[in-house]
Amino acid sequence: MELHTGTWLDAFRELQDPLADRVIAKYFPAHKDLLQSHLASLGHNEDALPEGAFDELHALYLNITSTASKFDEEELLKGQDFFNVYASDIMLLLGFLSLPYCYTAAYGAEVLVKSKRILDDPARRLMDTAGFVFDVTNKKAFKPEGNALISILNVRLLHSVTRWYISQSGDWNDSEKGKPINQEDMAGTNLSFSLIAIRGLRKLGRFIEPRLAYDYINYWNKIGLLLGLDPRLLPDSNKDAFQLEKDIRTRHFRTSEAGVLLTDSLYRYYEKAVIDSPLEGLTKPFMIHLLGDKVARQLGLEVSNYDRLVFKPYQLFLNFRNYFFDTQDSYAKAYARFKENSLDET
Repeated sequence: MELHTGTWLDAFRELQDPLADRVIAKYFPAHKDLLQSHLASLGHNEDALPEGAFDELHALYLNITSTASKFDEEELLKGQDFFNVYASDIMLLLGFLSLPYCYTAAYGAEVLVKSKRILDDPARRLMDTAGFVFDVTNKKAFKPEGNALISILNVRLLHSVTRWYISQSGDWNDSEKGKPINQEDMAGTNLSFSLIAIRGLRKLGRFIEPRLAYDYINYWNKIGLLLGLDPRLLPDSNKDAFQLEKDIRTRHFRTSEAGVLLTDSLYRYYEKAVIDSPLEGLTKPFMIHLLGDKVARQLGLEVSNYDRLVFKPYQLFLNFRNYFFDTQDSYAKAYARFKENSLDET
């Protein structure tokens, strides 16, 4: 991977996802219901697009399936094994760390606010994102009977639809902010699911070997590639992932109205969701513990010394639990809890 200088990364702010964007340009707005129908017909990786699907959709789907067919099965298994060991913690971190971490990138947060649904229904946003993560980390994710490729196709087109609506609004300044959902922003988001999740595991008291850490980063490299991420933005080592994340954070993390709004919406949802759980009353200090003081302040989260004092025993408990006990986790246990929560939200 090349050195990520400012000029080098600036160029990626002008790049998006041409294959997916051509699909939306073809179907929108006149044929958007037809596109939804075509996508709804796909349930598993082995399914073919229906007759009548436009060539642009065939080209995108072929790109995804042909790219995935070249993946090394042993490398996939390593990443899936990692998730299987830490599934519940990773899903916890998804909401309390990965999502608010992304909100600190000011321009990316502004894109999310423009979609409105995230502000209006944070629970649905969490469920959708969690469902995607489960789809792509399942042991059968990339097999014919899996559905990772279908989920990736849908997310890729969702990103493109968001770009289309923002471009139609006429109130986005590409020269100032970069194009919406550009390659640099996509790279930062991809790292939030891998490198940032690993950092979160360590803050929960988990000891993660560097070799295993890169197994998981490399797994998300593959998912990122299928999501249309430029291969030049895929880290080829832990050190490279660390440097890329640092460079993106330095360039774009700051306080913004959008980031504060998104974080406040998420926080208010969690305040209700954690009632009668061990985290009741500890949502804010827990998020700050994971995010770190600087990022937390950029998101409008302030914690008092009293809050820190109250949270300290819980932090010590996390470290104690993970040091002395081999807590048995698995994909199946985490997924069962996800399905239970999904039913609670309906």
